[in-house]
This record gives sequence, C-alpha cells and structure tokens, in this order.
Amino acid sequence: MNYVLIGDIHSQANKLNNAILYIRQNIQNARIIFLGDIFDSKHDYSDSYSVYNLVREAEQEFNAITIQSNHQNKLIRYLRGNKVDLNNGLDKTVQDLIQHDVSSEELYNWLICQSFGVVFRDKYGLEFRCAHAYFSSDVKILDYKDFYLVKALSLLHKHEFLYGLQDSKKKRVNWWEDNNSHNNFVRVAGHYKTIYLKLENKSLILDSRCGDSDGVLSIYDVNSRTLHQF
Repeated sequence: MNYVLIGDIHSQANKLNNAILYIRQNIQNARIIFLGDIFDSKHDYSDSYSVYNLVREAEQEFNAITIQSNHQNKLIRYLRGNKVDLNNGLDKTVQDLIQHDVSSEELYNWLICQSFGVVFRDKYGLEFRCAHAYFSSDVKILDYKDFYLVKALSLLHKHEFLYGLQDSKKKRVNWWEDNNSHNNFVRVAGHYKTIYLKLENKSLILDSRCGDSDGVLSIYDVNSRTLHQF
C-alpha cells in the first residue's frame, strides 16, 4: 500500500483535482489520507461543492480516509443547529452547498462518521500517527494489522486532535520544534500553515496555506518520502 497524505484543502477544487490526477497517473496502489480542513476559504474562488464531490469520489477510487478537523467540526455544529459564527469561509461553504442542493442530512452523516485519527505503517515498518492538529501520545492504540482508526476520544483529547496543544496562557504550542526523535512513531498533522518534513525528528506537518491567494496544496508520498505541490 502506498499511503498519500493530503494537507488542508480549504475548498480549492482545481488544486485538489490536479493533485488527484497526479496520484492517479504516478502512484500505484495509492491510498489517500486527507488531513482535514477540506472546506472553508474566504476567497471568491472557493468551491466547496466540487471539493465535496472530489473527496467522495476519492473514497471510492482510492479508499480514501478523511480526518476530522476544526473547520469540519464547526460545520457539524452548524448542521446540528448550534449557534456558530459564519466566518473564516464557513459562510461561503454553507452558501455553496445549499446552492447545489447538497442534502444536509447526508452531509452531516458523512462528517460525523469521519475518524479523529489514523495510524498506519509504511513499507519500511515505520509507524505514522495522523491527526489534524496533534495526535496525543497517551491515546491508547490497540493492536492492528494494516491501519487503525481513532473514532472515540475524551473531550480533552478531541480538542487536542482538532486544535492542537496550548500552553498555560492558551498560546499555541509549536510541538514539532521540540525534540521528538524519542518517539517510536511519526506524528503527522496539517492545521499550522507550515511545511515541516523531518522524519528524523518524528514530525511531519503538511499545510501550505492552500486557501490563501498565494498558497498551494501539498501532498506527501509516504513510501517515496517525496513532497508534491499543486
């Protein structure tokens, strides 16, 4: 199995389509893992409807897995009828999906079924633990054969997986800058609007500001250890 990690998409359909075309043509036996934040961009070229369709199609073609994230969680809360601010691109996402008659019930059921994390090993036996923002070390991983899905979490761990770590002053912790080489797994995330690819430090972050005007969509071919941007 060739695992391919796709960073935050933020409703950029053209970039995602180009990435999928590349995977289809160049990576055999690929299985895609979307690291979350598939929706929401403040720019006019936001296309949540096309991204939704591309991700659903990738589930069929590449047995893709989509990880829960803070943006998707906010959409879930909106669909539940909770009071949320329609900002940071969520307003465009909601408008786009309504305009194209996407079933709210179908969308909601799809979103809530997504895993909070994914664990797998590459062809070299190295373990990768993927979450949108931070895969907590104290989350128990049961024995698994090919891959393991994290479906249920405590409220504390859920917040860490979706939003990352904070210090005592509620400031974001750049955990990948610490020495993580003692870990027996690679911690993978998106979320942070940065690219950090240091397997020797057991850290991999894949978020190249795709939703910004000057951003790109990044994908990482795990077996070949290569980054591609679109």
